[in-house]
Amino acid sequence: MFEKIVTAIDGSEYDRKALEATKELSKLAEATVRVVHVREGDFIARAGVVPREEHDGASKLLDGTVDELLAAGVKATGSLRSSVSSLVALEILREAEEYGASVIVKGSRGVSDLKGLIVGSTTHKVLHLGNLPVLVIR
Repeated sequence: MFEKIVTAIDGSEYDRKALEATKELSKLAEATVRVVHVREGDFIARAGVVPREEHDGASKLLDGTVDELLAAGVKATGSLRSSVSSLVALEILREAEEYGASVIVKGSRGVSDLKGLIVGSTTHKVLHLGNLPVLVIR
């Protein structure tokens, strides 16, 4: 059922639990994993220019996560994308569609639906704008 998994990372503490769930799910389902990290920022998305420090930091985060999955025996690749802050969820959903994912795994702080609507959490937007199953790990 879950042959291809997309897991979205942002470098937060919530990624750890989501990554552990991704490892377990991928092993149970014998699935491949695409790790996606979306760099946020108006300048980055509009100009298409990424300051070297930001690019290096994002690449290091992504590569480290993919390496961790590979070391655990999971078939994994990574994708680095850019977006304005308010459209990060759409980039995650685009990646999932392009990859042909059957599920998205995302870590979350666990804010309420009301707070998610007000604050506009990425996880909340992925849940409500996408058509794929989303496994939210708190």
